[in-house]
Amino acid sequence: MRNEYLSGKLTYTVAAFCDAVGIGATKFYELVKAGEIKTVKCGKRTLVTADEAERFVASLSEAA
Repeated sequence: MRNEYLSGKLTYTVAAFCDAVGIGATKFYELVKAGEIKTVKCGKRTLVTADEAERFVASLSEAA
C-alpha cells in the first residue's frame, strides 16, 4: 500500500523525499551513511526510488 505522500513517482529527489517524510537533509544523509536509506545516482543527482521510500517508511512503523 502506497503512502499518500510518496505516491505517483518512480524516484524522489533528496528535497522531495525529506519533505514527504518530514526529515531534514542532514538527517537524510546520516541515514544514508548508516545504510538505512539506499540511494541511486542519475548524473550528479541523488535520488531515492519509490520502492526504497516505501520500505523506509514501513520500517518506521515497525520500529515504533
